[in-house]
Amino acid sequence: MPQRQLAAMGTDCLLILHGPEDDPAAEEALERAAQQVREYEERFSRFRPESELSRLNESPQDQVQVGAELGALLARSLEYARITGGLFDPVVLDDLLVLGYDRTFEDVRDRPHDGAVGETPRLRWRDVLVDAAHQVVARPSGARVDLGGIAKGAAADAAIAELSSYSGALVDLGGDIRVQGRPTDSDFWIIEVEDGQRPDGAVDYIRLRNGAVATSSLRKRRWLHNGDIVHHIIDPRNGQPARAGVLQCSVIADTTEHAEVAAKVGFIRGPGFLHERSELGKALGVRGIAWLTLDGTYRRTSGWRKHELDC
Repeated sequence: MPQRQLAAMGTDCLLILHGPEDDPAAEEALERAAQQVREYEERFSRFRPESELSRLNESPQDQVQVGAELGALLARSLEYARITGGLFDPVVLDDLLVLGYDRTFEDVRDRPHDGAVGETPRLRWRDVLVDAAHQVVARPSGARVDLGGIAKGAAADAAIAELSSYSGALVDLGGDIRVQGRPTDSDFWIIEVEDGQRPDGAVDYIRLRNGAVATSSLRKRRWLHNGDIVHHIIDPRNGQPARAGVLQCSVIADTTEHAEVAAKVGFIRGPGFLHERSELGKALGVRGIAWLTLDGTYRRTSGWRKHELDC
């Protein structure tokens, strides 16, 4: 099957098409999909000083003109914050910076961080307004935004759209996976869910057509802050790394963007809070959820079990 690999958005990316090898049209489609991923990184990476997101975060103005893409993604993020009661909140960048996540993770991981917790008032999603008609973001200058996870999910959705004319395609952006149709040799895409305690093993395998799966995990992004191990999934209720006894939460949903949001909420609140039949689960297009807890327990909803390979 034609495929393309690239490094972008701080991770390894894989694009696969169901089609014959050496098909020029397939190669062109893969390049368009790869370009979508690159453009999302260029616009929304907080680690690129020239990105539109960085310009928004560093602007001293209370009202900032932004591009249509940033305005739309931020508006959707604020809507997710509303429907999740603030459990998903894009306005957590200052919380991450206080913990030492102030540069790419490769640099943070290798350098223990010490620093006092700031005493300035914490700003949240309600402090940010998006005027979509005029493409203006209004907020106090200290309300800085991190769109890393949701931008990665949105990039996977945008990339799969470039491959929609093919009978099967897969986009994997560092574990944010969106599929359509089927691969060449199977009726379903088979997706491995890694065991967060054993990076060389799998906790589960699911089969999927026309959907997405995303995982929030503390395994890959942990570092030392004031002698304690911390991670990057912030609980917006207190500005600290989420501590619900969860190692990872994986969600199957209709889009990768939805799966990203739901996985973060499931991680923050822990097993049992979110379900595909709940009002929030339906709003996020959730089809199934699985949690791996710190004590090694593996819990899945009934919807998740329907996708398991052994069903």
